Amino acid sequence: MNGSKEIVTVSVPKGDLDNDYTFFEDGKIRHNYDQNANKLGLEAWITPRSIADSEKDKIMKACPPEHKIKITALLKR
Repeated sequence: MNGSKEIVTVSVPKGDLDNDYTFFEDGKIRHNYDQNANKLGLEAWITPRSIADSEKDKIMKACPPEHKIKITALLKR
C-alpha cells in the first residue's frame, strides 16, 4: 500500500510475540506486532514520536549495521 521503497525491517520480539518495525525511504514506519496470544498479526502505521525511547534503543541494537545511520536519522524526526 505504501509506494515508498522499504529500507529495512527490524525485529524486536517480546517473548513469543512478534514485534517488527519496517522503515521506508519517505520516513514512514509500519509496525507489525502481536498484542497478546489472542491478538496476533496486527499492523499500524506509526511515527517516531510514538515509539518509546526504550523501544528505540532496542530497535537500534537489533538494526543491521549498514542501516544504523539512516534508521537513527528517521527515529530522531
